[in-house]
Amino acid sequence: MPVVLARVDQRLIHGLIVNQWAQSLKAKRFMVVDDVVSQNEDLKASMRMSKPSGTGMSIINTEKAITNFKNGNYDAQRVFVLVKEPSKLLELIDAGIEIPKVNLGIMFAENGRTPVTKFIALNDEEKADIIKIQEKGIPVTVQYVPADSEEDITKYLK
Repeated sequence: MPVVLARVDQRLIHGLIVNQWAQSLKAKRFMVVDDVVSQNEDLKASMRMSKPSGTGMSIINTEKAITNFKNGNYDAQRVFVLVKEPSKLLELIDAGIEIPKVNLGIMFAENGRTPVTKFIALNDEEKADIIKIQEKGIPVTVQYVPADSEEDITKYLK
């Protein structure tokens, strides 16, 4: 299974991801799956500049991510998937992509979201999507950096 972790983080690629998470996970490929960001060449170029040497980076739309996984393009890699919202992970999971665990990073208190932790705000749709992911047997945790203890998100979904 190429995916080692999927993280929902609205900032996608940033210092904590490349300096702490990548090392902790021994990730060999960062995969940003976002239908809007994948069309923005300037944003993609700035994200690629932060990529540690010895790792790959894909910034692609959902359809291409599913196709690439199904074609076995990443079978020999340790892939760290990054998305902005849980619904994107549900699309991947529903397409048959194996995701062992979901980590929630930063989700800003905007666009109707209500804060549930210091760093995470969710709307009703996102809460429902997280529950659907859990119902598929995939753990969903809150963990800002690898050194923090993992917390199950369930207590925050009430």
